[in-house]
Amino acid sequence: MSTLQISLRALKPADPDGIAELEMQAGNVVLTALLRPGQNASTTSLRIPAADLAFWFAENWWRLRWESKPPVISPGWRMAHEMPAIGNGHAWPRVTIWGDRERVLLISRADAAGVAGPVRFLTNAVAFATAIDFEGAVDRMFAQAQEIVPTDDRKTLQALLSALGQERADRDNATWRRLEAINGYGPDEAPETLITALLHLEEHFSAPDVEEAAAAAAGAASAEMLKKMVQAAETAAEVNFAEALHATRLDRENADRFEPWVMAEAAATTLRTKRGLDVKPLRNKVLADLAGMSSRYLETHSVAGDTQYALRLARKGERSRLLLTARWAHDRRFQLARAIGDAIWTNGSSLGAISGLASSRQKFQRAFAAGLLCPEAGLMAFFETSHPTDEDIAAAARHFHVSERTVRTVLVNKHLMERRRLGQPLTDPLDGGQVDELANAA
Repeated sequence: MSTLQISLRALKPADPDGIAELEMQAGNVVLTALLRPGQNASTTSLRIPAADLAFWFAENWWRLRWESKPPVISPGWRMAHEMPAIGNGHAWPRVTIWGDRERVLLISRADAAGVAGPVRFLTNAVAFATAIDFEGAVDRMFAQAQEIVPTDDRKTLQALLSALGQERADRDNATWRRLEAINGYGPDEAPETLITALLHLEEHFSAPDVEEAAAAAAGAASAEMLKKMVQAAETAAEVNFAEALHATRLDRENADRFEPWVMAEAAATTLRTKRGLDVKPLRNKVLADLAGMSSRYLETHSVAGDTQYALRLARKGERSRLLLTARWAHDRRFQLARAIGDAIWTNGSSLGAISGLASSRQKFQRAFAAGLLCPEAGLMAFFETSHPTDEDIAAAARHFHVSERTVRTVLVNKHLMERRRLGQPLTDPLDGGQVDELANAA
């Protein structure tokens, strides 16, 4: 994990409008590296109005800290998480920020060469900060901003920061704000009935489990969706993940040292090894045995009504259940493998959503499932080449009974990720899709 810096420096002499030099850095990655028109040498900072920066971070603090990246990005999400949304006639770093429980993700995108603008941003990077580092960096920036902003803005900013500090310090208020943010709402924007219902659910399940499920269907109906999914899961397939949990316990104390896909791949390899499995495809019977369930649920299964995620349910004193929602057989296999991964990630918590969310937990599930169903060693042996074609990928998907996307994910994780580690600037040309691939794999 990287140490994050969001630094404001007053101009000399001080600017009456509160213009300051902004520099952002995550570890050794400078997120504000840029080139000005007519200059050959890059610089690491840009001039921005300190008040606009501080107000944006303060107004969106809860969402930046706690709201994950949803499967479908809305304009409202962009306004709260993408720094160019600060606007007001100034160039802002092309940095997107979102929370992920114990860490915060930052993506910086470079401007393409030749694009006209006041500056050209140079950094393509995916980086992380621990939640503590992020909060500390933003707090230091707030302190710097209060010394720089114009007098007319200072009292307003101080009042906003005082209210934010009180919310953060009060456990009940912080819980309420966190649940609002997870569902895509700013302070006092969420329906009271929604937050009350989620708090009630947290009396029966752990807060992280409820919040992960709520984020998967974020919005006014997330609590009702979760209630509906729990009810459906109570009569779904019986499962038993005890053996998988015993074989693959994670070292959660050191988890923030590694990207989720690294831990997931290690867990999948360990489970295969301890079960005496080689790198060949897992047939339905073998996969079902790993989960202690009947293979018939992998062959034909359907869920009535609207469902936005699959669900793992484990009530004390009752048999564990798994609600599979995928239509196609290879997707149901993948959901099952993800559910095993989720049980490993949480050490057997009582509730686990399997969704399209871009959280560490969901990324671990996806990478674990890919490693379990389509191990890299077996995949490369099948290819017999280091440069597989689209036809090779399609054939491999049929061989391992997974989707082509799963095959491509394994290739991205093992090759792109090893070549371009997280926390390092991506200096070679990359399009936006490739940056997203790297972020999704992390």
